[in-house]
Amino acid sequence: MIAKRVVKNNKIFFQTLKGHTEDSLKILHSYFYNNYLVLEEFCKNWKIDLNLFLKNLFIAICFHDFGKLSIEFQENIINGRKSRHYPHAVYSFFLLDCIDYSKIIPEVSFENLAVLAHHTQLYKGIYSNFQNIKTPNFKNNDIDSFFRFMNHVYKDLNFDYYFDLDLSENDINWNYKFSPIKFAKLRKQYVLKTTRFKDKYMLKAVYSFFFSILQLCDDYSSANFEDFIRNNNSNDEIFDSVLDSPSKFVLNLRSDYFNQLFVGKKPYKFQNDIMENAYKFSLLFAPCGRGKTEASLAWALKVMEKYHKNKIIFAMPTQVTSNAIWERLCKIFGEHNVGLFHGKSFIKLKHEKIFNGLEDISSEVFKGNVFFKPITVTTIDHIIYSFVHGFNQSDFALGNLQSAVLIFDEVHYYETKTLNHLYSLFNILKMMNIPHNLMSGTLPNFFIKSLKDYKLIIDDEGLNLTPFKISYFNNELIQSNDSFQINNDLINEIRCNIDKNFKQFFIFNTVKRAQLFFKKLKLVLPNDYKIILYHSQFTYDDRIKKENEILFYSKINEGFILVATQVIEISLDISADIMYTELSPPDALGQRGGRLNRNNNSDKIYEMKIFKAEKYLPYSEELINSSNKYLKTGLISYNLIKEWCDNVYEGKVLKNTNLNKYFNDSVLFGNKPHDITFGEEYGNKLEIRSNDIQKIDVIPFDIYNNHEERLIIENQVKIPLWWIYEDENKNLNNSRNFYNVFKQHKNNELMFIICNFDYSYEYGFDKNKKSNRYVDSEDNFC
Repeated sequence: MIAKRVVKNNKIFFQTLKGHTEDSLKILHSYFYNNYLVLEEFCKNWKIDLNLFLKNLFIAICFHDFGKLSIEFQENIINGRKSRHYPHAVYSFFLLDCIDYSKIIPEVSFENLAVLAHHTQLYKGIYSNFQNIKTPNFKNNDIDSFFRFMNHVYKDLNFDYYFDLDLSENDINWNYKFSPIKFAKLRKQYVLKTTRFKDKYMLKAVYSFFFSILQLCDDYSSANFEDFIRNNNSNDEIFDSVLDSPSKFVLNLRSDYFNQLFVGKKPYKFQNDIMENAYKFSLLFAPCGRGKTEASLAWALKVMEKYHKNKIIFAMPTQVTSNAIWERLCKIFGEHNVGLFHGKSFIKLKHEKIFNGLEDISSEVFKGNVFFKPITVTTIDHIIYSFVHGFNQSDFALGNLQSAVLIFDEVHYYETKTLNHLYSLFNILKMMNIPHNLMSGTLPNFFIKSLKDYKLIIDDEGLNLTPFKISYFNNELIQSNDSFQINNDLINEIRCNIDKNFKQFFIFNTVKRAQLFFKKLKLVLPNDYKIILYHSQFTYDDRIKKENEILFYSKINEGFILVATQVIEISLDISADIMYTELSPPDALGQRGGRLNRNNNSDKIYEMKIFKAEKYLPYSEELINSSNKYLKTGLISYNLIKEWCDNVYEGKVLKNTNLNKYFNDSVLFGNKPHDITFGEEYGNKLEIRSNDIQKIDVIPFDIYNNHEERLIIENQVKIPLWWIYEDENKNLNNSRNFYNVFKQHKNNELMFIICNFDYSYEYGFDKNKKSNRYVDSEDNFC
């Protein structure tokens, strides 16, 4: 009986059902061996029988592809045809229900549900169109043979060390014949049972953990067979078990990584406090540049040891911050141990592959998506969507979160919607008993009071240091007049700073202002001055290149000017000698200040010069006025910045959001991912971030230039949607600046929006410059 079919060089290779199942069980045994304490802790937490949990994992994996024994499926797989009307997961689910064995929770039968969902995930409509499912034909001899194989492999792989199988053929009633109507009734029973189950947190946690282990074994048994065939030179066409090293799919951190966090340095008191106590739910309040990341990692490693966890998940506020911390963690733990996932992570990984030889990018993206590796860096959004069926592999990812420790690195307290979602998420994490820590350099009182059950660790010594001073100027960095001039005194100051080899950062609240300043600066300063403009409106590919360029120039002993927007606040590990910034909320300024004097050098005075904001955008007018009212100047400590935050955010209250509703709706049969999101970056029913300024992806014509192969995501730029509306209102049809082009991709036609504004790597889009390109049709440039 065949389970897998792979084509290589026009030759067809097969793996038997017994071979695929045995390889899956080899991975399961390796998981038991490497994570026995993790499994024990999990079962203890939810008061379920460990041996029963292990036994039922074995049974589920044994029978997950049992439905492939049908005569119709075998004919289809041998001839390379799909079995759309003969879904083996349905038959496996149905046949497994014929076996009389003790369930982990009798009312629910996680084992059966995990088998039903192993090629999709549970949702309200899963296999609901049962009229299209045909009645299969099975050979009893094949079923009996497979059952005997199960008992053989149970002993052969030493599973008897962990549990007694105690299953015989007397426990099975194969006379229970399949029919679509019977399946529909059985499916309905399972939906009702899960809907009536009271403890939703237990239901979601136990199911997703069970499901994630089954998926791990099934997915990587299949992946291993494909790798085996790619490297195989044998003349054989049919293979049984081919997996020799199952441990490569069960990664664990070595204990000696702990010693690498503080090499050559004595930990600060707060670092010792957080790792020695290893509180399950904690807040870390320490300024930038004091080693919050090392402290949180030390906490995570200690919590992993104390509560028997096997993964660390870093949740970052943005994609840019995710890229930066991923690079940093790769240096500590090695690339093979650290995954990365966000909406555009494949672009970052693609760049790194060029230099570091990472394995297949799609495989790396998948591993990041489901938190496969011992450490994964991702965004807050992806963590939240894991709990509500927000993407296709969310139950797999959520299962891996059950054995993880989470670190949340900074939040913006002015982003009310995201902050409230995070508050709701923290409540769910507590109910699921998942350890987590939030570290911040600006932790206002309203936030601390809202999280009453959390242990607060404070870097008192660091908070009283004065790493820089703040000066305020009641004028703008670039004057809001017809000529948009930069003050001559500031120009002379910039020249002077370059002569001193200073790193100078200019931070603006909007892309337009940053571009204006950069353009004027280029006109008045010598050509040999290194000036880089960095904002969110570059192609995804160019943003990665610019990040690397900024890192390079920040490390060499030469003067350097960076003009940027708030994307710089908590992203790259770079330090400025002097910073010029527009007024923004105090937590944003505190994080911008984290780019100043990161090593707490006391030999010279570092300065943040704050200038009047032209307008309040992208913040609220009330927030900017309040920030101005309570502005602190002079030598600044992070205790003073916290006091500033406390005044500005006084009276703010965290509230639960509709995240709780969608969490409950997704236990277990819930929404499809498309109901929740339009992909990783766009919420549908559940929006993580405010969409006050809606954005859309476009490709610059300067890059596209009528070459279809350049219609790729890497070349897209995220711009405000109102640009397109403005263009439609202002321009006649033959002078419009946005057009649709289409690209055939497999069985789909993809649409890309082309933007006709001038674009350059140096500047981004220039809305004031339009080329003389014209169109010969609605959809194509000439």
